[in-house]
Amino acid sequence: MGKKFLCALICLLCLTGCARVPENRLPECQVVLEQGEGFTAGDYLCRCAPGEDMVFSLQAKEGYTITGTDWPGAELIPQAGGVVELRLKEVRYTKTVSVFAEKSGVSLLYDPNYPGGATVEVPVIPSHRRWNTARAGLFTREGYTLVGWNTAADGSGTAVGLGSRIEAEPGRTLYAQWEPWSPETDFRWEPQGDGVQITAWLGSMGTVCVPETLGGRKVIAIGAGAFENGACRQVILPPTLRRIDDGAFSGSQLRELTIFDTLTIVSDYAFSGCEDFRTLHINAARGPVYSGTYYATFADKMDRLKALAGERKIVLFSGSSARFGYDSAAIDRAFPDYRVVNMGVFAYTNALPQIELIARYLREGDVFLHSPELDAAKRQFCTTNDLDDAFFMLAEADYDLVSLLDLRHYGQVFTAFQAFQAGRAGMPERSYDLSPGDFDEDGNPVSTPSYNEYGDYILYRPNSAGDAPIYGLPVKYTVAAYPKDFYLDPLNRVTEGLQALGVRVYITYSPRNALAVSQDSTPEAIQALDDYFRANLTAPVISRLADSLVSGVYLYGTDNHLSTEGVALRTDQVIRALLAQLEKEGAL
Repeated sequence: MGKKFLCALICLLCLTGCARVPENRLPECQVVLEQGEGFTAGDYLCRCAPGEDMVFSLQAKEGYTITGTDWPGAELIPQAGGVVELRLKEVRYTKTVSVFAEKSGVSLLYDPNYPGGATVEVPVIPSHRRWNTARAGLFTREGYTLVGWNTAADGSGTAVGLGSRIEAEPGRTLYAQWEPWSPETDFRWEPQGDGVQITAWLGSMGTVCVPETLGGRKVIAIGAGAFENGACRQVILPPTLRRIDDGAFSGSQLRELTIFDTLTIVSDYAFSGCEDFRTLHINAARGPVYSGTYYATFADKMDRLKALAGERKIVLFSGSSARFGYDSAAIDRAFPDYRVVNMGVFAYTNALPQIELIARYLREGDVFLHSPELDAAKRQFCTTNDLDDAFFMLAEADYDLVSLLDLRHYGQVFTAFQAFQAGRAGMPERSYDLSPGDFDEDGNPVSTPSYNEYGDYILYRPNSAGDAPIYGLPVKYTVAAYPKDFYLDPLNRVTEGLQALGVRVYITYSPRNALAVSQDSTPEAIQALDDYFRANLTAPVISRLADSLVSGVYLYGTDNHLSTEGVALRTDQVIRALLAQLEKEGAL
């Protein structure tokens, strides 16, 4: 009580002082750090003119890691000796700020990998199977860009992007990987705002590392036509870059691009005609904003999938109806020769890139059980190859996932990334150490984990009081709503690709409130749709469509998230159907 009173009193005095500043002087902004048990600060009170940045020097106490603050957009930058620099951008008001610190028992060591550089130890909260690495800003080196980390100093070991995930190993040393800047004489530029814009690239090398500065000023933009028809195949862009204009790389030989998540303005028009562009590396300079949310479960689920890559698996896939729809432990018990992974996260983003990433870790004999949500059928049936902002939300906790996609097969890559960046603007940065299991679906802290090791959302969910639909958005369960060439053929192509790997692909149906269907979705129409799917989908359909339409009593808060009792009933149905199918195929 005394500390809170003291902070409130200091803020009151600050506000009173600002009111009496002479008219010819800008009022001061003052920020007070609320003291906490896990850290100390060089100063707990800082002042600045409105619009200036403010910097605090923090020191985590032994056994603690500083994980975040309640100041929107705050940056936490590790320094040598366990010091963390807290940077508040463009402070315009007086406020008390809370700093969050968690207990930690393990660390990663970072070697700057150049003569005279000092190794930095960064504590890690082991809240994930694999650990996120340090973001950009840990080391700087004149004339070089830090492009990633590696378990070997010469780059021959395991590579990992800045902020992306590496296998957990306490005390592991990661070595900085540097790329030398291309010569200034390779570029033409012009002043723009507080930096410069590149107007032309005059070089001829296949690899280009765009400098952070040209003529002593930061490179913040690349103009239209700057790299047009260029011979560059690999390009590393600096963390200072904010904008790439349309046409900047048109017709170039670009194959591989490295960017930082400080880039905010970019679209696919900037790379029109780059027919061979295939790999995008994203390095994190900002803290994650979706850490601890259900979007971040995708990286956790991928971590489990990777860990089980050499074992026989049953992979459950759909959107959030899968997160809320299975008792994976029961499936595990029913199929002792298989390990279960629940990969369901969010239906309203394209399933195609998710399935491509999942497929990298499947082997012959694995089972892939897809339960398309019909209210998100365009995405769940893989009808488009366009990415969207939600895909990058799923990948934010491990940007290296993006680099695993062959982007020659996808559209709207940079347009989607720009939308993702626009959505993050102004959102408070959080720590990678936060686990989705520490929060419920609405972002409220919970005392018991909300997710289990399989990827199921496991907080108790009571039955609803009645059958009434929640959203009033009836879905069509009719044959006419799903033309074969638009819906079924794309999913069949994905199925055939998985089957070529020796994966057993099956279709079941996602649960839905029986009253949340259109008026023309009569029992006869529903049966006809079931028959239509069975006749035209390459993957066997192992359950009845009518059985997926359930009483609203067994749903919780939405029209397709099952209650705890509903999960038990649905899981029993799926187990029986899958057992029958595998026995039929002689696979048990």
